[in-house]
Amino acid sequence: MVQDAHTSRWQRGLTACGFHLPTLVFALRTALAGFVALAVAYALGLEHPHWAAMSAWASSQPMREHLLSRGIYRFAGSVVGVAFAVALVLMAQGSLWVLAVGLALWGGLCAFLGNLQRGYMVYGCMLAGYSAAMVVLLHHGGAEEVWPFAGDRMLTVVTGVLAALCISWCFAPRRKAAVLIAQSRQALAAVLDACVARLRGHSAPPGLDNASLLVRLAEVEELLELYPEGSRTARNTSKAMHWQQHQALELVYHLGQTAQDSTAVTDALDPVWAFAAIPDDAGASPAALADALQALAQVLRQAPAADSAAAHPVDAALRQAIAACEALVERIQADGHAVQPGLNALYLLMQEMRRAVRAEQLDLGGPARAGTAWVDRRVDPLPLHRDWVGAREAAIRAGGTLLFFGLLWAWTGWSLIAFGMLGLSVMLLVFSAFENPNRTMAFVLRGQLIGAALALLCQWLVWPWAQSGWQMVWMLLPFALLGGLVFAHKRTAAGAMDTNMAMLILLAPVFPYAQDMGKSATMALAVVSGPALAWLVYRCIYPTNAQRRMRTLAQMMVAEVPALAQRMVEEGKPGLLPSLPASMAVAPTGFWQAQLHHRLLRLVRWADKTQHPRRATLPELGLALRATQSTMLQLQQWRRCTILVTPQLRRTERRAELALRRTAQWGAAHSLEAQAAAGQQAAQAWQALAAQPGLPALLATEAQRVARRYLPELCAARRDLQVQ
Repeated sequence: MVQDAHTSRWQRGLTACGFHLPTLVFALRTALAGFVALAVAYALGLEHPHWAAMSAWASSQPMREHLLSRGIYRFAGSVVGVAFAVALVLMAQGSLWVLAVGLALWGGLCAFLGNLQRGYMVYGCMLAGYSAAMVVLLHHGGAEEVWPFAGDRMLTVVTGVLAALCISWCFAPRRKAAVLIAQSRQALAAVLDACVARLRGHSAPPGLDNASLLVRLAEVEELLELYPEGSRTARNTSKAMHWQQHQALELVYHLGQTAQDSTAVTDALDPVWAFAAIPDDAGASPAALADALQALAQVLRQAPAADSAAAHPVDAALRQAIAACEALVERIQADGHAVQPGLNALYLLMQEMRRAVRAEQLDLGGPARAGTAWVDRRVDPLPLHRDWVGAREAAIRAGGTLLFFGLLWAWTGWSLIAFGMLGLSVMLLVFSAFENPNRTMAFVLRGQLIGAALALLCQWLVWPWAQSGWQMVWMLLPFALLGGLVFAHKRTAAGAMDTNMAMLILLAPVFPYAQDMGKSATMALAVVSGPALAWLVYRCIYPTNAQRRMRTLAQMMVAEVPALAQRMVEEGKPGLLPSLPASMAVAPTGFWQAQLHHRLLRLVRWADKTQHPRRATLPELGLALRATQSTMLQLQQWRRCTILVTPQLRRTERRAELALRRTAQWGAAHSLEAQAAAGQQAAQAWQALAAQPGLPALLATEAQRVARRYLPELCAARRDLQVQ
C-alpha cells in the first residue's frame, strides 16, 4: 500500500509538471535504445555511430507490430537509397553537377512514389530519397571510396533498428484489435438500423441520416490506415473491412437514392425499396427481415472477444439475417418481380460481414487461430484512392528545390550548402505527405533549435572534459535522456522527434575532441536552416493544407464524370467495334464504385477535420457521382447490346451520344460562365434522351434524374470548388 501511494504520488507529480506518462515511458525507453545503439556502433568502430542512435529513434513505435514494420521499411528504404547513391557517385566520378542533377531527380521520384502509398510504405519511399542524399552529400573523397562510407551507413541503420527492436519489443504492447473491430461493428449496426427503418416504412431516426452514417464509416476508414502494419492477419482483416466498408456505402447509397428524390416516380419504375405488394403476415416478409436485422445490430454492439462464446452470437445472427433476406428474395422472384437494388446491396453487405467476422475472430486470437474454424485468408485488395495530384506537386516541389540548391552547391563547391541540403531533403520528402506541412515546419524548426542548443551545450561545456572516446559516449547519456523528457512534455512534444534528430546528427563522438566553437555553431545553423527553408518552400510552391487537399480530392471525384463520358464518346457505338483499345476501355463497374466509395470516405474525413461549412451536403455529392456514373455505364451497356434496326432506336442512339458529348464538354469548360452554359446544355441533352420512347423505362427514369437532380448538383459542386 505504501509503495502504491509513492507510485501514485510520483505519477501525480509528473502529470502536474506537464508530462504524459505513457509517452514518457515510451520516450525514455527509446532514448535508452538510442544510446545503446550509439554505444554498440562506437564499439564496432563505425565512422558515424550517432547515425545508429538516429535510426533507433526513427524506428521505435509504441506498438509491437508497428515497431517491426517500421524497422523493416527503414532497412529496405536505406538499402535502396544507398544503392542508388553508390551508383550515382560511381557514375559522376567527382562531378558535382552530375551529383546535383541525379539527386534532384531521385528526390522527386521518391516524393512522387511516397505520396501515392499508404502506411509505413510512405516512410520507406521517403527514406530511400534522403538516405541517398546522406551518402552523396556527406561523402568526401574519390568515387572508389564510397563503398566504405555506404557500408558504414547500412551498418549504423541495422544497429539502430536492432537496438530498437531488442529493447522496445520487450515492453511495447501488441496492437489492440478489439478497438477497431468494435468501432467498425458499431458503424455497421447504425447502417443496419437505418435499413430497418426503411424496411418498415419509417424515416431515418436522428443520428442515422446519410451524413451521420458517412462520418461513422469515415472514422473507421481512418483507423484502417496503419492497422495492417506488421501482421499478415491484420492485413487480411483490413482488406475484409475495406470491402465491408464498400458494401456498407453501397447500401447507404440505395438508402438515400429515393429518400430525397423530388421527381415523381412510381414504384414500378423505381423498385429500390418497393415492398408495398408484399404482405407482412408470412415469414418471408420485409417485417421478418427487419426483425432479423435489428437482432443483428444489437449483437454487433456487444464488445468483441476472442472466445468462441462471444463469436457465436454474431455468426448466428448473421445466418438468421441472411436466411430472412434469401427468403424474401425467393418470394419476390416467385411473384415474377425483379429483386430491388437496395435488397441486393443489403445481401452483399451481409455476405461481406460474414467473411469479415471470420477474419476478425482470427485477428482477435479466437478459435480460428487454433484451426477449429475455416477462414478465407485470400481477400482481394480494394482499389483505394491515390493522390496523383498531390504526388505530382510533391515531386516538382522536392525535385525543383533540390535541383536549385544542388546547382548552387556545384557552382560554389561550398560544403555547408551540401550539409544544409541534407536537412532540406528530409523536410521536403518526409513531411510532404503530412496534412499541413507548412504548419508542421514551425514545430520542426522549434524542435531542431532545441536540439541544436543541447548539442552546443554538450560540445562547448561537457566534451572538453572527456579523457577518452568512451567518456564522450557516456557523456551523451544525460542528453539522450533529456531528449526523451522533451518528447514527453506537452509543451515540447510537437517537434520533439526533430529535437533528438538534430541533437544526434551534430554529436559525433570523435576523440581527441578538437573544440571549435565557430565551426560547431555554423554546423548547427546549417542544420536548422533545413526546416526554415522548407517552411518557405512549402509556403510558396504548391501551398498545401487540409482545405486544399480536400478541395483537390473533390475536384478529382467530380472530374471522373466528364472523363468517363469522354471515354464513352471515343469508344463510339460499342457494338460496332470488334475490339476496344486498352486506352479507351471503361473501368470495371466494381472498380470505380469501390474507388469512389473510398474517396468519398476520405473526403468526409477531410471535411470533418476542417469543419467545412458545406460538409452536410457531401452525401448528396456522393449520391450524384455514384448515380450519374452508374447511369452512364447502363446507357453504354444498352448501346452495346441494342441492334439499331429502327429509326426510333437510331434517333435514341444519337441522343445518347449527344448527352455523353455534352457531359464531356461540360468537363472541358474552364470559366464559370462557360461551365454554367455547358452544364445547362448537358442537362437539356439528358432530358431529351429521357423523353425518347426507344430507351428502356428504368434507364429513362435514371436519365431524367441525371438531368433534373444529379447534374445540377455536380455543376454546383464544381462551381463552389472553383470559387473557394
